[in-house]
Amino acid sequence: MSAPAARRLDCDLLRVLSMLGVVYLHTASGALRQSIGSLWHFSNLVTSLATAAVPLFFMLSGALLLNQPQTASLHTLFRRRLPKLMVPLLAWSALVLLLMAAMGSPQAALEQLTSILGTPVLTPYWFLYALIVMYLLSPLLRELTVRLSDRHWDYMMLLWFVFVLLLNTLRDLAPAGPWKTAFTVSTVSNLNFVGGYLGYFPLGAWLARKRPPSRPVLWAAAAVSYAVIAVGTWRATLAAGAYSEVYKSYLHIFCAVLACALFQLARSYAEHRQSGRAITALSGLSFGIYLVHPLAIEFWQKVWTRFITPAVDTIPIQLGYYLAILLSSLAGIWVLTSIKPLCWVFTGQKFSTACRECNLFALLRRKEPS
Repeated sequence: MSAPAARRLDCDLLRVLSMLGVVYLHTASGALRQSIGSLWHFSNLVTSLATAAVPLFFMLSGALLLNQPQTASLHTLFRRRLPKLMVPLLAWSALVLLLMAAMGSPQAALEQLTSILGTPVLTPYWFLYALIVMYLLSPLLRELTVRLSDRHWDYMMLLWFVFVLLLNTLRDLAPAGPWKTAFTVSTVSNLNFVGGYLGYFPLGAWLARKRPPSRPVLWAAAAVSYAVIAVGTWRATLAAGAYSEVYKSYLHIFCAVLACALFQLARSYAEHRQSGRAITALSGLSFGIYLVHPLAIEFWQKVWTRFITPAVDTIPIQLGYYLAILLSSLAGIWVLTSIKPLCWVFTGQKFSTACRECNLFALLRRKEPS
C-alpha cells in the first residue's frame, strides 16, 4: 500500500483545530446560557477563540478549491466534489430522522423531512447547506477570480467587507433608533449573498495569494479581535440579562479579523511543512467528526446526567464532558472509515484514501522510510 501524498501542515492543522473548536462551541452552549460564574467565563474565553472555526472551514475550502484549475470543471463538481458533501449529509440526516421516528416522534420526523430543503435536521448542519451553495458556485468563482487582477480582487473583497461585515457590525452594535435603521441594508442594495458567508470562500483564496504580514502584526490582530469578542460578549450579556452572541457573529468584523489572522499565522509557521501521520489522520477524520458530534452530544446529555453527574456545572466536569463527546465522535468515525461500504456514505471519503491516512488500516500501515 502506497504512502499518503505529502500534505500541507498549515491546512491540516487549521482543519483539526477548527473541528475541535466547533465541537467545543456546541458542548459549551448550555453553560453560556446559565448565570455568569467561573464556568461561564471559562466557556466564554474558549468559545470566543473557537468562533473563528466555521469561517476558517469556509476559507480553507476556498483557498484549496479556487486555486485549482479543475474547479472550473462542471464534471469534477458533480461527479466528485458535490457528492462528497451531499451523500454524507443525506446519510446522517436520514439516520437522525429514523432515530427520531423510532424514539416515538414519527410525526415530528415527517414534519422535519418535509422541510429538509430549507431546514437541517440538526442545527449544526446549517454549515453544510451554506458550503453546498459555495461548491455549486465554485466553477463560476474560479473562472471569475482567475481572470481578476490583484487590484480587482482587492476591490471585490472590499465590497464584501463594507456591505456585509461592516454594515452588519454597525447595525447590530448601534443603539435602537435611527442609527440601527441607517445601517440596515435594504433589499435594493443588498450584497449579503448566501447570508454573507459566501465572502469567506474567495477570502481564503485571496489571502492564500498574498504574503502574510509579519508575525507580530498577526499576533496583535488576533489578540485584539479575540479580546474584543470575549469582553464584548461579557458586557453585552450583562446588559441584556441573557447570553448575547452579538460579538460572536460570523458576519462581524471581529470574527473575520480573528479568522484571517489565524489563517495567516498558520501559513507563516507551517505552509512549507508537511503533516505528520497524526495530524493527517485527524484531518481526514475531521469532517466526519463534524457530522457525528451532534448525535454524540444528544447521547452524552442523557448518559452523563443519569450515570455520572446531574449537571455539567464546573470547569473540570465540562472538560470531561467535552472529551467524552470528542473521543466518542472520533472513535465512531474511525470505525466507519474502516468499513468499506460505510466509509464513503458517512464521511464522503474514498475507502482507499482512508486506508492511507486515517482509519484502522492506516494505523497498521508501516511508516514509509524517508
